[in-house]
Amino acid sequence: MGQYEISVIIPVYNAEKYLAECLDSVLAQTFKSIEIVLVDDGCKDGSPEIIDRYAAQHENIVAVHKPNGGVISTRIAGLKNTTGKYIGWVDADDFIKPTMYEEMYNAMITNNADYVYCDYEFYPHKVASKEKWFKQYYGKKDWNYIERNNQLWNTLTSRALLEEVHILELFEKFEEYGWISILLNSKKTVVLNESLYYYRVGINSLSGGSYKGKVPRFRLQVEMTEGLSEIIEGTEYESSLKVYFEYRKIYTLLQLAIVAAINSDKENYQYARRKLKEKKYKKNPLVKEILDHNHGKKKSFVLRNVIPLNYFFAKTITGIVYGK
Repeated sequence: MGQYEISVIIPVYNAEKYLAECLDSVLAQTFKSIEIVLVDDGCKDGSPEIIDRYAAQHENIVAVHKPNGGVISTRIAGLKNTTGKYIGWVDADDFIKPTMYEEMYNAMITNNADYVYCDYEFYPHKVASKEKWFKQYYGKKDWNYIERNNQLWNTLTSRALLEEVHILELFEKFEEYGWISILLNSKKTVVLNESLYYYRVGINSLSGGSYKGKVPRFRLQVEMTEGLSEIIEGTEYESSLKVYFEYRKIYTLLQLAIVAAINSDKENYQYARRKLKEKKYKKNPLVKEILDHNHGKKKSFVLRNVIPLNYFFAKTITGIVYGK
């Protein structure tokens, strides 16, 4: 491809407060054959100026500016502007340890792997839900492995694997849910049980305010997950992961019910409630198990039993939890 072994894609949206720290951490990598692709997703703060300044100062930085379209459109634009043999991702408000890509690259080459991922640390403080997003790989691609590792930012992937699964098309269809195909189709996966990535917490709070006006967004997620099962159709995972893929659909419906209640959107709340009943969601054995693990037993109980009960209860509980 190009002159760089690794291309690191950094989607940027209004990240001026942390962007320089993020960029400096990638530039400080002990592995030097790195191309950095910065994608400005129509930022309204000083991020575009920071991007252009760094691009002017470093020949291995590519600046891409585009109208705002959301994170998945930014990832797509970034990937289309890469030249590296291997692809990594870093979020603009996070930063990485100096040896991260050297260690991941060495693991990739030594093991003839096509997918490597590492552990991470929360910054500036730890949170109790760390295990939710990281689980070591022991050779079994079950629902537990997928649920805990379906994110991009602590990974290194061969371009060949990305092209093999047609990741751009999957992003278009399923957004980041499409990354599940990478997990399932990797021929050799290596996990580094070492925290090489710093994930900054407390930036995007899931408050009621953040959900305001977001009903169409969550309705779209419901529609996307309805077709998600095509990823496993005709594969060796079709039978073993069928229940988990149904859980993914159920979870997006629960999210839609919450967001619709927050936004006083009775029509979409009733739609979500009706679809949940049609799916007989309480009979799915993974719903309680995963929600208990990810959210704790009390919140899991509310999600499963109170939110879908009726519009009045959903409005009341979301008003208490997320604010009016």
